[in-house]
Amino acid sequence: MITLTGLQKVYHGESGTVIALEEVSLAIKQGEIYGIIGKSGAGKSTLIRCINLLERPTAGKVVVAGQDMTALSEAELREARKSIGMIFQHFNLLSSRTVLENVAFPLEIAGVKRAEWEKKVLPLLELVGLSDKKDVYPAQLSGGQKQRVGIARALASQPKVLLCDEATSALDPQTTESILTLLRDINKKLGLTIVLITHEMHVIKAICDQVAVIEGGQLVETGKVFDVFTKPKSATAREFIKAVVNNKLPEALAEVLSETPVAGGNLVVRLSFFGAATNEPVIAGLIRRFAIDVNIISGNIDHLQDTPYGTLLIELSGAQDDIQNALNYLQAIDLETEVIGYVARHAYAAG
Repeated sequence: MITLTGLQKVYHGESGTVIALEEVSLAIKQGEIYGIIGKSGAGKSTLIRCINLLERPTAGKVVVAGQDMTALSEAELREARKSIGMIFQHFNLLSSRTVLENVAFPLEIAGVKRAEWEKKVLPLLELVGLSDKKDVYPAQLSGGQKQRVGIARALASQPKVLLCDEATSALDPQTTESILTLLRDINKKLGLTIVLITHEMHVIKAICDQVAVIEGGQLVETGKVFDVFTKPKSATAREFIKAVVNNKLPEALAEVLSETPVAGGNLVVRLSFFGAATNEPVIAGLIRRFAIDVNIISGNIDHLQDTPYGTLLIELSGAQDDIQNALNYLQAIDLETEVIGYVARHAYAAG
């Protein structure tokens, strides 16, 4: 549906040259929800605005639904943009127009008569849950309701692609969750391809199928959300993931943990479980199979969309050969196993 090839965007100003995007290439399939995450100034807003050519790339190619957007004339580009809807962080509603009239605005601009656009707009208001607000003005709406109007307006032209520019950043957590649920529902009902940029990893975690991590105008990592979450390759991705996955060591353990083996000490290991493995009796299996003691220090289970995943921090004590055999067993059953360090025997329990 969307292919970006060698995308570059350079700004020239009085303070010098700024490279906002450098050699960005990615492919987004029809019907995907594709997340692009990065810190402020990373280039993500520039990237999403290059898709509909609100920002024209300095170099590279943008292909949407088989059309090379960078090769179109201005008239052709205006027509092509009708198939690309966009919603914004600050809603951009017209204060003097009712909800109904705001949603109808792009259709009016296109010359559609009221009798015709009402037939299109009223079902959209029902889709976003605002049928009872059609005659209300934006000042009378909550932030979440305003964003629902923005979504309905973006859908008025029956686009094939919906671009979301920090669409939930101005909303509280509960409202954010409802808007993300709505976007997922729209994706399923309409088969719409959604490209969503954000600086919040929990947004990516909630609804995205694929994710691209951008840093300094370059893509540093791309892949399925589950893969990036569970096996991040870049420091930037790991930093974002820390915000939603609590892998922080208990303070009492951190104080006594050593990076090198401690004579007569115990091994501290973090296990990561994915999918069906979260229901397996792993600890019982270790104790049955090997002559070791296992102390559970901490653990948690969460869900990445419909897939459960969890972490477990454990302390292993016993003969070195038995502990190594236990680690080999954990790796053989496809558990992510990370040796955190070593503690003197009973030191953590005493702490």
